[in-house]
Amino acid sequence: MKRITLLLLIFCSLNAIGQKKLEIEIDNPEPRVGQSVTFSINVDFLTDYFKKELGKNVDFTRSTSIFGMQSDDFERVIIFEKAKKYEIGPFDFEFNGKKYTTEIIEVNVLPKLPMENGLWLRITESDSQQYLILEQLISNESNKTDNENGGYSQTIGGVKPEGKEFAELNEKLTKGIELSNYSSATNTMKAEDAELFDVGFSYSIIKYKIKFEKDFSEEYIISETDFNNLPEKYDIGKIKVKK
Repeated sequence: MKRITLLLLIFCSLNAIGQKKLEIEIDNPEPRVGQSVTFSINVDFLTDYFKKELGKNVDFTRSTSIFGMQSDDFERVIIFEKAKKYEIGPFDFEFNGKKYTTEIIEVNVLPKLPMENGLWLRITESDSQQYLILEQLISNESNKTDNENGGYSQTIGGVKPEGKEFAELNEKLTKGIELSNYSSATNTMKAEDAELFDVGFSYSIIKYKIKFEKDFSEEYIISETDFNNLPEKYDIGKIKVKK
């Protein structure tokens, strides 16, 4: 039995050595139900293959990533419909006689936000990088306006009240910790059973990368002083930031 186990381990090790490991990257480290996640796998070996086979007198177009940058990645957008932790990969395939495999990546999908005024902050980690994710909902108001012809104009879902701004975190969080806003978006959200012209909410999501200085070895609890434009009512919980 031990001999069989040893031979199996040797075979698996040799098989793994012969494969090239590809990384899976995602643009949304902890999505909610209904939010999109872009998965990308670098396939620049395809470009190398075509250059070798077709020569130098051929131009290659590159796909444009979600951030507007040119990319050699294979990308697919997924929208999760159920809140749970998903394990994706590994994907094994062979191209031009060479074996490739991807890593395994876990995606923790959270439930949808309740349709109410609120501020939500959480900390998560993906591929050894820590992130702070700040979300907010602000009640819209109707901007319905009558015109001279007896008709009217109106923004579907309403508009954010004038003078109300979304909250943000200070990029200099504390000594030894800096934040960088690497992704942000705003849009209008409505309840699933809402009518076409019902007033909804303005939604904001900001994702911050956390950067520690080398000598930082403490932990920091985020407080209200770390924000700009906090709403009147909020509950940020007790978020600890540490290496």
